[in-house]
Amino acid sequence: MTDFNYDKSLHLKDLIPDSEIKDIDIWIKKYPGNRKRPPIMPTLKIVQEYNGNYLTTDMMQAVAEYLDVPHVAVYEVATFYSMFNLNKMGKHVLSVCTNISCSLRGSEKVVKHLEDRLNIKLGETTEDGLFSIKEVECMAACGGAPMLEVDKVYHENLTPEKIDKILSGIASTNLASVNLSDSKTIENVETKTTEDSSKEEVLEIKIKEKKKTQRKKKKEIKPEPILHLTPVKQPVKKTAVNIEKELDSIEKEIVKEMQVSSKEGSKKETKKKMETVKKKADKKIDNSAEKQEDKPAEKDEKKMSSLERAMLRSSDNGE
Repeated sequence: MTDFNYDKSLHLKDLIPDSEIKDIDIWIKKYPGNRKRPPIMPTLKIVQEYNGNYLTTDMMQAVAEYLDVPHVAVYEVATFYSMFNLNKMGKHVLSVCTNISCSLRGSEKVVKHLEDRLNIKLGETTEDGLFSIKEVECMAACGGAPMLEVDKVYHENLTPEKIDKILSGIASTNLASVNLSDSKTIENVETKTTEDSSKEEVLEIKIKEKKKTQRKKKKEIKPEPILHLTPVKQPVKKTAVNIEKELDSIEKEIVKEMQVSSKEGSKKETKKKMETVKKKADKKIDNSAEKQEDKPAEKDEKKMSSLERAMLRSSDNGE
C-alpha cells in the first residue's frame, strides 16, 4: 500500500461473504500482478450489488485495502461513472439520460412522467424503497433517444405508454416474489382451488368430448350432393297410322294434278306444281314417320320406293 492514511481495521472479507470475495479474486487473476487498478471497477460493482445498490466510504476504503491501491483511486472511479451510487437508492434505479440527444428528443417529459407516476423527484426514492430516479449523462444510445436504463436493461424510444409498461412490469415481478406468512392457509387455499379446478376441468373435458362426437355424427350424416339432372321424358303413346292408305291417296292426287296440268298449262307450270306436290308429300311422310316409330324400317323403304314410282309415272304423263 502506498502513502495513504486509511482505517486499517476495515477489511473487505469482514464486510462481504466469501462467495463475493471469490468473484473478486477471479477478476484480479485476469490482470498481471503489477496491474492493480484494472480490477477496481468490477470489484466496486460486486460490492455495490451486495450492499443494496449503493457504496459507502467504509466499503470503498476496504476495496482499496484489498486491492492494495490508494483510496483516491477507488473514490475517483466511484464518483466518475454513473453506474455507481454513493447514496442509498431504491431496489430499481431508473437512470434517465438528459444529455443533448435525449434532451432534444424529450427527456424532460420522461423525467416529469416518472416523477408524476412515482410521486418523487430526481435523486429521490419511493417510500417502499422500490424505485429511484437518477439523472445520468450520455449512455451511448443516441439512436434510440429518449432512453433510460433500469436493472442493466436499456429502454429506448420512450413514450408515456412504454414507461407505464416498464413500471408495471417491475412492480408485478416484485409482487410475485413476496412470500406470504401463513403457509397453512396457503396450503388450504391451494387444495380447495385444486379440487374446484379439477371438477371444472372434468366438466369441460366432457363437454368437449360431446361436441366432438356430435361433429363426427354430423360429418357421417352429411347428405349426398344433389345432381341437377334433366327430367326424363316419358314416352308418348303413339296412335298407329295406316301409312299405306296415305301413300295411295298421295299417288292419286299427284296423278290428278299431272293430268290437269298437262291439259291446261305448259310444262314449266307442271314442273312447279310437281315440286309443290312433292313438298307436301314429304311433309306428310315425315309426320307419319314420327307417329309410327315402333314399326321396322324395311316397310318405310318400300313405301318410299312406291312414291318414286308414282313420281316417275306422273313425270312421264306430263311429258
